[in-house]
Amino acid sequence: MAGLSIALAFAACSRRPGDGASLQPVELWLGGDVHLGARTRRLFASKLDELAGAAGVVNLEGPVTERPEPSSARRLVNHRARLGVLRSGGVRVAGIANNHRSDLGAEGTRATVAALRSAGITAAGDGAEHGAGAGTFVQGGRRVVVAAVDLSAGAANDLRERLAAARAEGDVLVVSIHVVQTPTFLPGRELREAVGVAASAGARVVVAHGSHTYGPVERRGDTVIAWGLGNLVFDCDCSRERDGLLLRVSIDDESGVRARIVPIVAGLGGAPARRDGDTRRVLDLLGAMGSSPLDRTHRVGSF
Repeated sequence: MAGLSIALAFAACSRRPGDGASLQPVELWLGGDVHLGARTRRLFASKLDELAGAAGVVNLEGPVTERPEPSSARRLVNHRARLGVLRSGGVRVAGIANNHRSDLGAEGTRATVAALRSAGITAAGDGAEHGAGAGTFVQGGRRVVVAAVDLSAGAANDLRERLAAARAEGDVLVVSIHVVQTPTFLPGRELREAVGVAASAGARVVVAHGSHTYGPVERRGDTVIAWGLGNLVFDCDCSRERDGLLLRVSIDDESGVRARIVPIVAGLGGAPARRDGDTRRVLDLLGAMGSSPLDRTHRVGSF
């Protein structure tokens, strides 16, 4: 159960004027790339106590279909019958803004949004029903807005305006950014610029995925940034990267944002994800990447 923590204290979250509801911390966990194939049965091999009570946010690679076909790096589709794996694993929002979102055309995108809704999961990204391509839900008495952004064809010219509009929809803005690049630990120029835009738009949490490897973690002002989360579960044999991270955050008015990193071994070939037991290796690597100072004295779940 050994792990690592990042202790972060940020400014208070916004409170809507006249809101008399009792506010509790917003508890979230964020994972990386997900592909659900016929072999996928569980999200995690065993219960991860540090995720208890938190709403999950992941990136779903490719559309959902009733009649799945073999997937490849060029064409990814997800098995609709496996969406329950996400819900039972605690996922509340699935980003669909990525380079595979149109693998079954516009109708495939609409069917994916509807299938996720039927499974009790909100879609975020192009084709989602909320403004600015965002998915929203209520957690801790606050409205959480998840904006999913795809950089595979470059950043949209109106990205700043879209994220500002997403921030105006709720109390807490989370931005999930997809990139297409060969597996690498360090972010490219386009991703760095997009993260800067997200932070300036008021995002409290920004995560990146798509390279299928993890990257550094950072505290920047009022924003927590994970520059790469790697794979979470990926049934397509087109990705063999096994190193992944989960970002666990707690946001409230008194202590701001607290964040923890949970290293995982990604679930490949239908296997579930599991905790990475070699925490020292992960800590050393994240530090060498230029991460913000990491607290090595506590187990995951402690500060």
